[in-house]
Amino acid sequence: MTQSLRSVAINILATAEINLLNSFIEIRPEDIQKQALPEFNTITWIIGHCFSHFHMVLCRTCQESEIISEETVHYFRYGTTKEEISTTDAPMTFAHLVEEYLKISASGFSYLQSLEDSHFEKVIFPEYNETLLQSIQRIALHFMGHTGQIVLLRRALGKPGPSFVGGVQESGRKKIRQEWEAWWYAKKANFKI
Repeated sequence: MTQSLRSVAINILATAEINLLNSFIEIRPEDIQKQALPEFNTITWIIGHCFSHFHMVLCRTCQESEIISEETVHYFRYGTTKEEISTTDAPMTFAHLVEEYLKISASGFSYLQSLEDSHFEKVIFPEYNETLLQSIQRIALHFMGHTGQIVLLRRALGKPGPSFVGGVQESGRKKIRQEWEAWWYAKKANFKI
């Protein structure tokens, strides 16, 4: 059976997203701001960076919607120096960042579900001649690359987490999401840092 472009795009993005979320399950609050080495980003920054990318494409560009502020996007964007980050207060706590992302994600996936296949072939970034489908592929690959970084950072910090790609099938994603949500909602009060 041939899958629609919409189905393929949503499945790729949902698989990448669940792996990114699961990459920080059971993490200790004290580890999210640690730098394993000076040239490494913190887990908080990596997560915010990925969330900002999703927001930029699927909320700001596609829906002309702003869920997170420009200040937040700037803090987590590629190109903001470590010096600037170290001298600037984070725009929100980790708990707030994750909660905002859950809103961003719901908005983005709802938007994608509403589209016809032809929309995925439309160019949304003319300066790169990049279609919506290509942008979704870029987000998914971006998430997976940073998921690998988080796995390595957690090992370096002595608290390894999941280190496999899961959730390729929808049933697997649902199971991982249920486990992640149970952990997150039980522990998020510890992440108001």
